[in-house]
Amino acid sequence: MRTKQTGVARTKATPRAQDTPPIPDRKSPTQTQPQHQPHELSEKERVKLKDFLERGDGPPFTVTTIAPSKKRKRASTTAETQDNLFEPRLSVQYEVKPHNNWQSLRRYKKFTVGDQSIAVGETILVKPSYSPTTATTTTTTDSDPDPETTDLNLAAQWKAQVLEVRALDPEHVYLRVAWLNRPEDLDTGRKDYHGVNELIPTNQMDIIDAMTVNGKLEVYAWEEANDESEMPGIGEFFWRQTFDAVGTRTFSTLRHICTDSTPQNPDQMVLQCPSPACGKWMHLKCIAEAAIAPNSAQSPLSATKSNSVGKKVNRKPKTPDLTPGPNAQAKSVNPVSGVSAEVFIRGLRDGLGEEAGEGKGEERTRTVVTNADGGVEERDVACLFCGVAVD
Repeated sequence: MRTKQTGVARTKATPRAQDTPPIPDRKSPTQTQPQHQPHELSEKERVKLKDFLERGDGPPFTVTTIAPSKKRKRASTTAETQDNLFEPRLSVQYEVKPHNNWQSLRRYKKFTVGDQSIAVGETILVKPSYSPTTATTTTTTDSDPDPETTDLNLAAQWKAQVLEVRALDPEHVYLRVAWLNRPEDLDTGRKDYHGVNELIPTNQMDIIDAMTVNGKLEVYAWEEANDESEMPGIGEFFWRQTFDAVGTRTFSTLRHICTDSTPQNPDQMVLQCPSPACGKWMHLKCIAEAAIAPNSAQSPLSATKSNSVGKKVNRKPKTPDLTPGPNAQAKSVNPVSGVSAEVFIRGLRDGLGEEAGEGKGEERTRTVVTNADGGVEERDVACLFCGVAVD
């Protein structure tokens, strides 16, 4: 069930799955020090705590988060502070309830699911809540899995960072986590500049059963403001922006580029002006749009014949096809005149931006403008800011 109490589209505490129990790593040298552990439970206390943990269908704990404030003390004597959440601005106070039962569980820095050992601070995949829809679409087959289906399942699973591991025994392991949301899971929705595998970390917390974990996931932190920072790879999950769901309810700032002053979509190529005096980055789609912007009804390239005078024709323009042709990196179309522009980048050989290798790549960076009648004009790409040739 999805709620919007914290400004995020769901609270994702999930029911326990009937899988092999995760095992807290007792022998690991990274286990927390004894002074941070609860007292050794008596048999009576263990039975009572186990009965509490098995009382419901889902994790029996809840987390209340409070924005930290210098002007007030902690919300209660049992509230704690979480500082190391992606960015300092996401620091938050939290309280787990029932507090005494939570504190009675032994604390660990690792737990094991299947053959994977997962440590505090790592990102995990979490099974979405059970529903009849997911039950009917789950099938078993001896054939190899469909890559597209596998990717879809990976994208649909929830992602979270492990903040704390507590357990009574291997069958009762609980995790305090902070969620990394997909853009569409937030109130603002997915934007054009969001990458396919982009995640947005938050300080929204939950306690989940470790049996809902499907394994760990590598997530790359992309420093987009640093031009030397490596771009996210194809198929790689990454984050570059955070959302404070508890305090300010705001996103961290993204770098805006190009003439339209919007962020970069990391799945799409951008060009940088070679001039040291300029050096600005440009979206290829903006370069393509600029190539057809000067055209008008009087332009030879976009001129169209009128078959009638004084007669109004009510014709809805067709939705333009913005799919670049072979080797083109970007495309823009004027839906009225039919004029289109495609951008080609030197050394690349297809619309995915693959380097030429042994294949034939583009010999130069250029824009190809085509009118509705098939007339073609090639132009050099120029910086949208200073006019310097870009190759």
